[in-house]
Amino acid sequence: MKKISILILFICSVLFAAAQTQIVTGHPDFKVKVTRCAASGKTVVLDMVFTNVSETDVENWGIYTNYFTKTTVYDSEGNVYGNGYSNVLIKVSNYDYSGSHTNLKMISDVPMKVSLQIKGVPETVESLARVDLAVYIPLFNIGSTPVKIKNIPISR
Repeated sequence: MKKISILILFICSVLFAAAQTQIVTGHPDFKVKVTRCAASGKTVVLDMVFTNVSETDVENWGIYTNYFTKTTVYDSEGNVYGNGYSNVLIKVSNYDYSGSHTNLKMISDVPMKVSLQIKGVPETVESLARVDLAVYIPLFNIGSTPVKIKNIPISR
């Protein structure tokens, strides 16, 4: 009985580790943390915190939905959002940058709230399989490769 309990505990821990959200920013001084992913009807809101952990303030940075590199969201059922379409809206701190990009300063060690609103997500979708954020930060040489966030569960 004890062996079965240990085996069940091991399997659960492996499944939990495999289901964790993964974030790749492309630079060690740029951190992204997912704080919430929740749905209301067919709209999913993904809340994040961006933090510049370098010693230098970032004078100019951007997050894009409509330019050469586009923010794109893929859900667990294979649907695609964004990629130049108006179903992904971006809010940075208290500014709405839907369909555009930011041109803000990112102060060293000061968290910055970023929120994506994804419209038209079927209510059967349980997670966002991958989010490619088209973030441009020249100081960190981030821009040609998107920031990737994988396996984000949706609270309903």
